[in-house]
Amino acid sequence: MNIVRKIEQGFTLIELIVAIAVLAILVAIATPNFQSVFNNNRLTANANEMLSTLQLARMESARRNTRVVVCRNDAPDTTTDCSVAAGAWLGWMSFADDGGTILNANGTVAVAGTGTARNGIRDGNELVLNVGTFAAPVQLLTSPAISGGNARIRFSPDGLAYSDAGNILNAQFSFCIATAQPPENTRLITIGSGSRMAITRVNGAGACAAPTDT
Repeated sequence: MNIVRKIEQGFTLIELIVAIAVLAILVAIATPNFQSVFNNNRLTANANEMLSTLQLARMESARRNTRVVVCRNDAPDTTTDCSVAAGAWLGWMSFADDGGTILNANGTVAVAGTGTARNGIRDGNELVLNVGTFAAPVQLLTSPAISGGNARIRFSPDGLAYSDAGNILNAQFSFCIATAQPPENTRLITIGSGSRMAITRVNGAGACAAPTDT
């Protein structure tokens, strides 16, 4: 009589414990890298969005032959009012500061504006061109030429950016996360001589500080 023995296959308790320990080590090693990638992507995306807002404002000011304002707006999804609050921004918007008047191709008035042109305030039916928001822990800080100028800048049809006081703008926006993951935890958007705009990565040593003017 032949006896067939059935061999049970599987993990022993010791093997299972070893496997879990190895998995825990791998997760611990990988987590900081994932966090760095995640933070890096958020900073880059927000900085690119702000740069696009500034570039659009410059193009629209020339195309419309009018002033376009980029200002702080901490709740752009619910209000179209600029804010002059101090400290870090929570959002922004841009609008055509032209009173809301719409012209025909021959230069005659098609729709009369109900706002006040060139006053730096979005009023009446002035057109909102762009809005931007972001989520914590990202912070948006500005240099003194912006923060000390009613938290707004303006683009004129000459293609230049000016402070709210009317000076050619040399300033910076800073998107930052207070972390060392990644070490380059800051994205500076620089506006030089009212026209040159660029994004640079900066190692903020894990902190977020307001940028200086350029």
